[in-house]
Amino acid sequence: MDGVSEKISNYMVEPPGIFRGRGTHPQIGKLKGRILPENVSINIGPDNPVPICSIQGHCWEKIVHNNDATWLAYYKDENNKKSKKYVFLSASSKLKGQNDLKKYEKARKLKV
Repeated sequence: MDGVSEKISNYMVEPPGIFRGRGTHPQIGKLKGRILPENVSINIGPDNPVPICSIQGHCWEKIVHNNDATWLAYYKDENNKKSKKYVFLSASSKLKGQNDLKKYEKARKLKV
């Protein structure tokens, strides 16, 4: 980001398999399908090159240029169409640290 390498927190996509859930989830035991590039939207800068999709014959769902968003990508879960899972920078990244610092400074000012 801005010429500096930053760590990404959750870059792995959930593998296909049987959904286990927690408690009495209504979808326990259903099969989770593979996440394909058609389910993935990527947020990059307008001047950045679009990453090449490594699976031949597939392409990304959307390429977004939103500088105000903190997410890098999201994918839609096949079992729950309304559910989106986001990929963010790690908690140790510069951007996250700046946002936390602003939040704590504001809390300090409000306390006084």
